[in-house]
Amino acid sequence: MPTSPEDLSAINPTPSPSLQGLKQGINIAGDTVTLATAPYPEDHRKAVRRLYALAKEAGWDWADLEHHVKLDTTTLYRVFNGSYRNPKTGDPVPLGGVVQAIDRFFELWEARSPETRLPFIETSVWRRISKLCQEAIAMQATAMIYGESQVGKTACLREVQRRKPHGDAIYLLMPAAAGLQAMLVAIADACHISQRTSFERLRQRVRNFLDDSKLLLIDEVHECFVSYHKASMLKCLAVLRQLQEESGCGLVLCGTNVWRHELEQGEFAQALKQLCRRGIWSLQLEAVPTQADLRLIAAHYRLPEPEGEPADLVRFIAHQSGLGKYTKFLHRAALLAKKRDQKMSWDHFTKVVAVADTLTRAPKSDWTK
Repeated sequence: MPTSPEDLSAINPTPSPSLQGLKQGINIAGDTVTLATAPYPEDHRKAVRRLYALAKEAGWDWADLEHHVKLDTTTLYRVFNGSYRNPKTGDPVPLGGVVQAIDRFFELWEARSPETRLPFIETSVWRRISKLCQEAIAMQATAMIYGESQVGKTACLREVQRRKPHGDAIYLLMPAAAGLQAMLVAIADACHISQRTSFERLRQRVRNFLDDSKLLLIDEVHECFVSYHKASMLKCLAVLRQLQEESGCGLVLCGTNVWRHELEQGEFAQALKQLCRRGIWSLQLEAVPTQADLRLIAAHYRLPEPEGEPADLVRFIAHQSGLGKYTKFLHRAALLAKKRDQKMSWDHFTKVVAVADTLTRAPKSDWTK
């Protein structure tokens, strides 16, 4: 019979020495939790890892965690690090009661969390990227995404991360002018692993964190091709390939068309053949948004098909700047309409574009000749 949450503190009555001060961050690393929870039943493992990831992402300390979940801090500490055992027999304590408490917490958390983010619209770009990510983790494979800036790649990858349980999808931007150490530190940080250790130890700990339940999403991979040291690009990609092979995680590498060109035709294309062959799935996104996607986004704001000047502006922006500028201008137009207590129309969009156009022009000089 599962132990009820009320009885848990009686099993481990003495607080862990690491928790004497509750007002500290969750001082257990992500790789420790991955390894410690690996033997748990699948539903228990997912619940515990999800709670840990949320606590780290939210910046909670132990007191916050205890307050939210209504479980003894020592119990949570030992569940995270795999030391939750009966002090008399040394046997693992059944986690049924803990998991029930965690599930109850998440039910309340999701019901009470305010929806503050911008609406996400499921365009054709989203459907393709979502499908590719699903296949990458299902087949424990590497997938590649190529596309120009502002076509929706980053927004879709972040949405993939948001929709997965906390901790199952790890998203990060490749550091600018990335070298191997900077890249590994960024990955470790996303995995809640301290960088205060040797390089080799850090790589092993990242490898320990990743397993076949994880999806690693690395955006702007093209940054490693503009490193101050070109050879570091080969090292970065070789380490990513090995991390995927050894852990069995899903790996999605996303970048601009520069990424594809360098990978397939660049100076080091021959050396990167092994990575290319590992890329079972690849997705090339169009440079110009489809008209169907533009209509879909406009329909979210209940706008009809644009005509005249608005239609010309939509076409120009779509071809010159992609989805990013278009969606931001529509959002700004919606705010303008709301501020004026008006129903949103294409006139509001036109006004926003006009303001932006005015700002790009050089001001007239007030100097006399």
